[in-house]
Amino acid sequence: MIRDASTQMGDLVRSTLGPLGMDKMVVRRMEDDRIRGFVSNDGVAIIEEFEGETDHPIAQHFIRLAEDQEDDYGDGTTTTVLLASDLLSTAMDLADQGVHPNDIIEGYSIGAQRTLERWNEMAIDLRTADDTLDQEKLEAIALTGMTNGRTDSWPLGGFAKTLVNGVLRVSNPATGGVRLDHAKTIAVPGGNVTDSELVEGVMLPKELVVAEHLLPATGSVLLINGNLQSRSLSTDVNINIETNDGARRAASGFNDSEGIAAAIGQTDTVAVVVSGDVDMAIAKELAGHGAVVLRNVKDSDFKYIAKATGASSRGPITPNTRIDPEVLGTATVRFRDTGREDDWVAFEPPAAVGAPAVTLLVRGGTQTSAEEAQRRIKDGKNALRACIKNPKALPAGGAADMAAATDIRSFANRFDGRKQLAIDAYADVLESIPKTLARNAGLDSITSVADLRTRHDAGFERAAISKDGVVVNDVTADGGGLEAFQVRVSGLVRAIEFVNHFIRIDSVLLDERPPSVERVLEEPRVKPGEVPE
Repeated sequence: MIRDASTQMGDLVRSTLGPLGMDKMVVRRMEDDRIRGFVSNDGVAIIEEFEGETDHPIAQHFIRLAEDQEDDYGDGTTTTVLLASDLLSTAMDLADQGVHPNDIIEGYSIGAQRTLERWNEMAIDLRTADDTLDQEKLEAIALTGMTNGRTDSWPLGGFAKTLVNGVLRVSNPATGGVRLDHAKTIAVPGGNVTDSELVEGVMLPKELVVAEHLLPATGSVLLINGNLQSRSLSTDVNINIETNDGARRAASGFNDSEGIAAAIGQTDTVAVVVSGDVDMAIAKELAGHGAVVLRNVKDSDFKYIAKATGASSRGPITPNTRIDPEVLGTATVRFRDTGREDDWVAFEPPAAVGAPAVTLLVRGGTQTSAEEAQRRIKDGKNALRACIKNPKALPAGGAADMAAATDIRSFANRFDGRKQLAIDAYADVLESIPKTLARNAGLDSITSVADLRTRHDAGFERAAISKDGVVVNDVTADGGGLEAFQVRVSGLVRAIEFVNHFIRIDSVLLDERPPSVERVLEEPRVKPGEVPE
């Protein structure tokens, strides 16, 4: 049961690995009987399609494994799942040969620890002599994350530099802090993926109340958290008016849109962003003061605009309210053509500000291709985040796996008996990564792995399967072939922990009795040490 499920989960994504891997078309019938389909080679996107569709316990654990890796790093899910699948299947084979589960666990753990040591030795520093991040290496990692090196199918090479600039804009390399939520990605149909661009500041669907003719405009931006409404008479309020002057004062006291607009108008604000609803009367009054109003802005966009413009949100406005200039932001507010039916509103900060918030506008010929490009750019963003947190990289194309496997084979001789079998088997699993890359590139996998072993034994620790599908001595020689160190380390550790959890299971007990209220309320009635009747 465990072996079969593990093999099947690995086979779901095996053919997608690497720059020459194939795509999968996933087709599902929705609840309303519509057919939904998409094409992708993203491991987590493929595996997550089975969430809620399978009740197999092992498959569910694999889905959670992929989701955990995706949640933490947003990259490396396919390799993580493949390692977990092959390690678990191999562990079952070792158990069939009489190797005790404890020896397998210890052998795997020894192999993994040695792998981490070897990877740390061969890691490529991403910092320059002046302790800044190497822009070219970051671009190579971004490109690997977005395309796996397959730039002919996804010509995102020209976007790598833009992506690096965008991620660095919302990062603090000195502390390793990265706010990818301040580098929002929007997918729009129309054009080509090469037309994707970095937009300074924030873009969002327009929710203008009135006065579109006022844009573009440059000036102060006011953020109001809540509603922007004037007071109105309630049906259960009684007012006694004795003079015409009293009537005027009462009317103005409960219909104060002019006073609210005047209070805001004193700040020379060009845009008022409101998280709640806005009275039309106030919006029209504000138009007379040269300000447009955006309403019902969701919380994430509200905070995003604050970050981009430097504004601080404040509560609702009443007549005669004094608005502190310190809460105001600054931006050029304009419409931006996104290729959709409606233009979007952009908040672009002054060039000198260097706003820590940007928007990546991703284009594609169709909505589907734009969304796939968006997913790929998201992978590039996540790879860069891992590099900023831990500025090291590993050679791609299976080089790191082959280097570790070569080292572990000689290292395994220090151990006797069954532990050595487990360590050697672990090395075989590491070689399954370059073996899969070779197979997906149309090469003979056995011959290619033998060739790689020879090169690594000769000291070429970066020998790998290149993006062109050939065996090379140095996969990084052309300035590419790099992958984030932290992503690979996380994937390996996660796979080992996942597998060691299942190795101790020697059988599966299946309770097929139909569930009932009585069973839930009555069980368990057996005390510890007793045998149930």
